[in-house]
Amino acid sequence: MNFIQKIEKFIFNVQKWVHYLLDPDSDFWYSKLVNSFIIATIILDILAVTLESEPNIRYQFRMLFENVERFSLIIFTLEYFLRFWSAPASDEYKDVSASVARWRYTTSFFGLIDLIAIAPFFLAFFIPNTEALRIIQLFRAFKLMRYNAAMNTLLTVVKEEARDLLSVIFLMGILLIIASSGIYLFEHKAQPEHFGSILRSMWWAIVTITTVGYGENVPVTVPGRIFAGMVMVISIGIVALPAGILASAFSEQLGRHKTQYRNAVQDILSKGNGITSDDRHILKSIQNKCNLSDLDANNIYREVVAEMTKQQQHIQAVMDSVQKVTPQQPASTQANTTSVSAESSTVARVANVEQAAQNPSTDPIPSPTAALEEMAPVPKFCTQCGAKVNPGDKYCSQCGHKLSEK
Repeated sequence: MNFIQKIEKFIFNVQKWVHYLLDPDSDFWYSKLVNSFIIATIILDILAVTLESEPNIRYQFRMLFENVERFSLIIFTLEYFLRFWSAPASDEYKDVSASVARWRYTTSFFGLIDLIAIAPFFLAFFIPNTEALRIIQLFRAFKLMRYNAAMNTLLTVVKEEARDLLSVIFLMGILLIIASSGIYLFEHKAQPEHFGSILRSMWWAIVTITTVGYGENVPVTVPGRIFAGMVMVISIGIVALPAGILASAFSEQLGRHKTQYRNAVQDILSKGNGITSDDRHILKSIQNKCNLSDLDANNIYREVVAEMTKQQQHIQAVMDSVQKVTPQQPASTQANTTSVSAESSTVARVANVEQAAQNPSTDPIPSPTAALEEMAPVPKFCTQCGAKVNPGDKYCSQCGHKLSEK
């Protein structure tokens, strides 16, 4: 290894350390400390922007608010460039080049949020309206979503159900046009100030469809009230659709998270080496990403241990049954047995077991084929994300994590 390769390896190791330092799912104490500091800075900045909107408070504590803004901007800018620089060390971008990894981070949801968090400082040179910049600063609240596993799960659910949600939004748009046009037809002569055009009627349609019902604009004609009642009944079912879609998908996602954690536990325990400290860090990281409580994780671990223990006991019982029904050969025959005769003897023993299992006069004995299936290797799963992997794979197809060769 030449000098340049050593430098590149050192830089990559530093990038990986920085990535773990900023990773909200990391189980290391220094990572928790840094992330807690960033969360506190976000909350402090949001509180300062909110209080600054009150004129009396703004004039009294103007210097304090300016110092908080400068401090937050330094922290958020440093965080953004560190995440941008260490993106190639992320397992999510492991199979792509450094430039592609950084581009994917920049265009990702949290990458855009991190960029918006520091944008007001640069936009201040072009936009003199400070009130608009304060509103942009409130987008920093979205940075808190990175540190909440439940919010990450919700974002995943929204992405997966985007097609269904768009269909519901399209349906609501059609209903909005029909409701606006209908109420305009029935009410524009009686109340031209409120329903003088379809565009004006849309406000009433939006308030009615969303079941808010401010009551500032109401139909007064009999046909208008009948039409409004029909719109109200129909809109109840349509507005409830997104909530039902998200609730069902959220429940399914939580179930998949538990399955991923179960697969990871099974994969680690199937190695037969027990739970090492590295395995505990891996399981804890998967637990955090899957948004599982310690109680749920412990219950899943106990269930997996109980299942594997029961499986081993069943296999041992099958092997004991095989040994009981296998006839013992004379010592002289055993001394003269070759590899071919041993193979034939094994086939004969299996046949005796199957014949004894089919004999109604004896107790049923588990089939040797079933015992061999029980003893088959346990399917492998990625210890990083819990996804199932095929034999011979070196990297996980889902997260790109390098798989163990054991």
